[in-house]
Amino acid sequence: MHKYLTTLACAVLLQGHAWAADPVRREQVELVQGAPVKKLAGKIKGYATVEYSIAAPANGKFDIRLNSAHPSLYFNVSANGSDEAIFVGSRDGAHFHAGVTGATRYKVTVYLMRNAARKNQTASYQLDIGSGA
Repeated sequence: MHKYLTTLACAVLLQGHAWAADPVRREQVELVQGAPVKKLAGKIKGYATVEYSIAAPANGKFDIRLNSAHPSLYFNVSANGSDEAIFVGSRDGAHFHAGVTGATRYKVTVYLMRNAARKNQTASYQLDIGSGA
């Protein structure tokens, strides 16, 4: 019995990496109303994600457009502090647009769909982010 428990414990420890949290890179972005479109370029691999915390100025429009050659790369948008997405790229497309009444902070998460992530694929992308009146 002792040998069985030791073997089981070793197997669990060796599989520990599968339970580890996926890497998340976080970046802060500040937008100025009327400023040129901000271009954020990056690359992700596998289950890694990038979270941009974006401050959108009040009383304007807020746009995000994703450009990538990878067909399984998407982004989601949620209000800061909320886990519920107001925009889901895999369902809603590659362009998010919102009117902003007060100064608002959004969380934009760039990710690969599971079909590409489990194959540890890599995707390059560019997010064009702008705000205007």
